[in-house]
Amino acid sequence: MPTPGAPGPRPRILIVNWRDIRNPAAGGAELHLQEVARRLVRDGFPCVQYAHAFPGCRPVETVDGVEIHRAGGPFLFNYTALFGLRRWIRRHRIDVVIDDSNKIPFLLPWISPVPVVARFHHLFGAAIFRETNPLSALYVFLFEGLIRFAYRGVPVLTVSPSTRAELEAKGLRDIAVAVNGVDPERYRVLPGAVRDPFLIVHVGRLMRYKNVDTLLRAFAILRRTLPEARLVIGGDGNHRASLEKQARDLAIADAVEFRGFVAGDEKIRLYNEAAVFVNPSLKEGWGLTSIEANACGAPVVAADSPGLRDSVRHGETGLRVPPLDAEAFASAIASILENPGLAARLRAGALEWAAAHGWERTFAVTREVLLRAWKGREAA
Repeated sequence: MPTPGAPGPRPRILIVNWRDIRNPAAGGAELHLQEVARRLVRDGFPCVQYAHAFPGCRPVETVDGVEIHRAGGPFLFNYTALFGLRRWIRRHRIDVVIDDSNKIPFLLPWISPVPVVARFHHLFGAAIFRETNPLSALYVFLFEGLIRFAYRGVPVLTVSPSTRAELEAKGLRDIAVAVNGVDPERYRVLPGAVRDPFLIVHVGRLMRYKNVDTLLRAFAILRRTLPEARLVIGGDGNHRASLEKQARDLAIADAVEFRGFVAGDEKIRLYNEAAVFVNPSLKEGWGLTSIEANACGAPVVAADSPGLRDSVRHGETGLRVPPLDAEAFASAIASILENPGLAARLRAGALEWAAAHGWERTFAVTREVLLRAWKGREAA
């Protein structure tokens, strides 16, 4: 098998994903995809991506050598992809399809004439009923039920042992884990950065399953004994207004800042200023922000939930607590803020853990699975 950078034939890849990296709602899953795709291009793999359109977007755009095509809307893009796949494969002379189902599964193995490699970041399961109305939640839940039929026998990539276990429970077997990485050139301890000893930070999309309401309740408890504590919440989403009202109702609005969407240098500065980063999500594929915060020297207090129990090492890079236990979150955060020795030990462990998670390893696993799928078809 060719090594990265070595001469030799490379399959032409079609990546089907709900969003691309330029989408305003892009998150960790889209970053994972782009980091891998640009390395595939670097290694000689022609890559075309198909994603849904968004207001103000270009229909076609090239980013990091990946040719991105946008069509359809954000709610029914799974049908846009399903019904347009054969035409796309013919038009772009595709050899392998990456079915990147980071929401409702596309079910592409049922109709693709070329090999499909599936990628699942996480499954919603019953958690979707916390996020949206019962009818929409049932729609997603039932589509996830089709995974065991559509993807049986298909090579699968996922980002954590937690998601692998969920997929295995659905009867899938050919599963490789390619965890999320972090760019050490960008996410690092900044020279001259001053860490605020009472600053708590959360960054993420503000959706119900992200469980930020439990963080606010925990912060209200924490303030009873640590009135100096402050909380900065970076991110936006359809749950923001409800969370802002909750902060007012808990009488903590004076110490909670909803900063809105943060990215790039601003996010890195926040990680560097934080005494503690908190990730209370009920479900993650891996928890990319946890590793990013670790790379900037911030220990993490996280929910002991799927994905986060893989990315946060309890007692080494942070602390994990029961997902809906506000008292436990408050106690864990306070133990780091009030114990410099513990904080220093967790910071050292966080930096060491993050350093072991570069994107090159993620790319290498993905590349091996793609080549195996392609060569398997050629040998058949």
